[in-house]
Amino acid sequence: MSTQRTYTLNFMGDVMLGRLIDQMFPQHVHEPEEQRIAQSLLKSHPKLSVYSIESPWGNALPLLHSADLNLINLETSATTHAVKWPDKIFNYRMHPANISALTVAKVHYAGLANNHTLDFSEPGLSETVKTVKGAGIAFAGAGESRFEATRPAILRLPAGGGRKELEAHVWAASDHPGDWASVANFHLIDYSQATRQRLKALLTAPASSQAALKVFSVHWGPNYAWQPSKEIRDLAHFLVDECGVDVIHGHSSHHVQGVERYRGSVIIYGCGDFIDDYALVKDFRNDLSGIWQVRVEQDFRDEDGGKLRLTRLEMFPTKIDRFQVRRLMADEPDTAWIADRIRGLSADVGTQVQVDDREGDLKLIVDLSSC
Repeated sequence: MSTQRTYTLNFMGDVMLGRLIDQMFPQHVHEPEEQRIAQSLLKSHPKLSVYSIESPWGNALPLLHSADLNLINLETSATTHAVKWPDKIFNYRMHPANISALTVAKVHYAGLANNHTLDFSEPGLSETVKTVKGAGIAFAGAGESRFEATRPAILRLPAGGGRKELEAHVWAASDHPGDWASVANFHLIDYSQATRQRLKALLTAPASSQAALKVFSVHWGPNYAWQPSKEIRDLAHFLVDECGVDVIHGHSSHHVQGVERYRGSVIIYGCGDFIDDYALVKDFRNDLSGIWQVRVEQDFRDEDGGKLRLTRLEMFPTKIDRFQVRRLMADEPDTAWIADRIRGLSADVGTQVQVDDREGDLKLIVDLSSC
């Protein structure tokens, strides 16, 4: 009998299924202007007429289905509530019925700490939380109470139970918008010493002492900035050094950023936008992203099954094309672009990224077994 078992965890960045994507689904919220634009797109792109609940994931769906856990940042509210948060420029929502787009992709965890879950005010957030709960999807970063917003989501490996079942604990927070500081059931953070002390108390609480893996999912930094700021890097290192975090799942920039191996952990500073309807910003290629697959190993020789050990990060490049994810092949120019960008940005934070294109679909690799 094998003494070890490997699990795969897929991390993705922003998943925004609202606005025009929501209008493509058979059931959608009532937004006349968005519906008008969607109808125009259908005339110019007839293939969109068969857009289904599976369509957003495109040919990435098999990779999602084969993973042990899939984790995303849900960059939209899921509500029929129509009153917007005042003075906010962009407000995203999808119909609650379309939460099935997440279940069909086997999404196990959805982060709710970002700058769009409160787009339709506190009633919209409340319906979003209830919708995610009702779908059986774990969540963190917002909730129906302060406790629910700041406590970790608990994911189990193997997902269906089994020999020496282990727990992965996932916390979530956002550093913006500051206007939402008044909402107690939204987990907003800053970079102060007081916030560090509070995070350490949360992440090292006795209830999480037996977690085999700790993940911190964080919506941080400005849009369209290649490098994380010093305060972001310092907080990331603090989360590893003082809070025992194994994986930092960063997002918000709208494009990929570098990855850092750090003291036995991995920091993905920016996963990029995985699926959305946003306009293309050519200099930053916000249409290019990927599935960031972290491999962890359980050693049954340990007395209690042991803490999960990170062994490898594999990133599979993807592109958003007409509201659908498409995995990129090794010989495409976009693949070379994103590979060069991630390798360079990761080198800037002291991490070497290898390229493997032997099977036709390129993947980027970071060895975590010796970090």
